Amino acid sequence: MVFGIVTLAATVPLLATSTIQLQNTAQETKDGNGQASASATKTNKCHVKVVPSPRMSSDIKNAVKDRRLILKDGVVKLSEQNEDKPPHHKVTAYFLPFPNKDYDGLVSTIDDMNMLNWVYVDGETYRVTYGTRAEAEKGHITGPMGVTLMADGNSKITLEGWDGYMAVEDGRGEWSLYFDKDSNGLSGKIDESDTERVAQVELQREMLE
Repeated sequence: MVFGIVTLAATVPLLATSTIQLQNTAQETKDGNGQASASATKTNKCHVKVVPSPRMSSDIKNAVKDRRLILKDGVVKLSEQNEDKPPHHKVTAYFLPFPNKDYDGLVSTIDDMNMLNWVYVDGETYRVTYGTRAEAEKGHITGPMGVTLMADGNSKITLEGWDGYMAVEDGRGEWSLYFDKDSNGLSGKIDESDTERVAQVELQREMLE
């Protein structure tokens, strides 16, 4: 039996080199001046740098800065600070149209073979995780994922039109990524007995060649 790319993506990781059919449906957009906007780079690969919100205290900023997103234990976490080559796979992401939806989702390679998974938000816990299309569609939040140009010229990843991401430190000193969908500080979504610190963060794209 022959499977199309979109069908195959439902049950197994996609191969990065096999996404050309999906990429061809992604349209580049232009800003009012006719220059390529941030959205025009959505199919370009990037690593993701975690940037603390300006509203955070100095100690929180210092704890969160200089970290990148990694894949670990089945979820998206933050690397150690200034860790160029973390022992776990760095999120290497770009945007693709999510199958059977009218919005873009986010994919990341999950290994050195360039196999891809969808990055999504757990619909119950609001924790950012990753998996196959079949896993992502089980009541989870898959998009719309977008790009917003920052004042310094870099671009950041948004979900549902805003950047409501939060980094949560557990009792072991590991930081995990969440999405504050209800804009209430993740009330009722995290285990406060195992939470050390919580930080509002932005996800800045570091473009790869």
